[in-house]
Amino acid sequence: MEKRYTAGELARCAGVSARTVRFYEEKGILQPKERSAEGYRLYDDSAVLRLQEILMMKYLGLSLEEIWQALQQGENLSVAELLRHQRSMILGERRRLDCILEAIDGAEKHCRDGQLPVSQFTEIMQLISRNQQANFRYDLYERYGTSGQRWHEWMYDQLPLKPGMRILDVGCGHGNVWVSNWQKIPRNCRITVLDKETEGLQFLHGIYLERHKQLAEGVSFSFVCEDANEWDCPADSYDLILAGHFWSYIRDKKGLLQKLHRVLSEGGRLFSTFTTLVSIEDVNRILKPVLQKKMLGRYEERMQGFTAEMEGMFAGEFGNVSRKTFHNVLRIDQPEDLLRYLCNLDGELEARIKTREQEVHRHLQELIRTERAPDIHTTGCCYFSICK
Repeated sequence: MEKRYTAGELARCAGVSARTVRFYEEKGILQPKERSAEGYRLYDDSAVLRLQEILMMKYLGLSLEEIWQALQQGENLSVAELLRHQRSMILGERRRLDCILEAIDGAEKHCRDGQLPVSQFTEIMQLISRNQQANFRYDLYERYGTSGQRWHEWMYDQLPLKPGMRILDVGCGHGNVWVSNWQKIPRNCRITVLDKETEGLQFLHGIYLERHKQLAEGVSFSFVCEDANEWDCPADSYDLILAGHFWSYIRDKKGLLQKLHRVLSEGGRLFSTFTTLVSIEDVNRILKPVLQKKMLGRYEERMQGFTAEMEGMFAGEFGNVSRKTFHNVLRIDQPEDLLRYLCNLDGELEARIKTREQEVHRHLQELIRTERAPDIHTTGCCYFSICK
């Protein structure tokens, strides 16, 4: 008799959570073979292959809709094309690691010259930290997010992109909003991406070199390595400006906002995001039984204060500001991942958890064992203003 797998066993085969298996079943792209007498879903070997196929396409950046469409093609699905995409993604990851290796090589040279390369060590630590944190957050939202749509897909859908637009992306990072929607960019769009970190620009430039033939006719990217704090905004005119999660690093927020306003064409739009808000009630519900007090009070005050400051500044500059929200729910059913996520929310919360880390870990294990993974609601806000 052919082997059967429960949802948990199937998840372990692929290195994902049981919640991920259930999520893909709910979306209609992974189905059980049958049910046991007790009502448990049972999967066969073909489900193992199907799940691996789904995960590969997710890694390649395909949306759930694109995965569903690709799976409907059956034997017509181009494995060679998928492998080329996978190779492109892996090369991007290698470029990020090469940046770290380059910094290490530079530090080694200074050591041989008898110098103490404190600045180089700082750069190495920052590169490694950013790489680890970015990978952790991306993987966490991919594995445990329940919205069915990723943030950068949703963000792209809010942009009124039209053929021939001139676009500026300030603080572009790794350009995820573009990489995740590569083939959707309308023809003849000219996109300038700006960031002070060479790592993200190198990654995006590598993607551009390797995948430019997949872009619509006339789409081009220009790459500018500048610190937005020092940037002398050119006299160019843009139809659309993106300014992502970077405002907390800007010293003169009002001054930069005025610069961006000046280079918007009439009727042009500025799209911006400030921060992702996490439900304090959900975090307190998880931790209060073991820490015996409500947490993240100051964190909530800081986030609300920062958001109010930015909303007021945008309204003062543009007069009319609209907001759209992206709601997601994390259900993290692995205690280690949940603990790490909670520690990464806030420095004060992490310090509090660290004083009783083993006890908190046992509490999370028991919570997940006796109940379903706790819900943590998150809200991302996108603000847009029109230049009149």
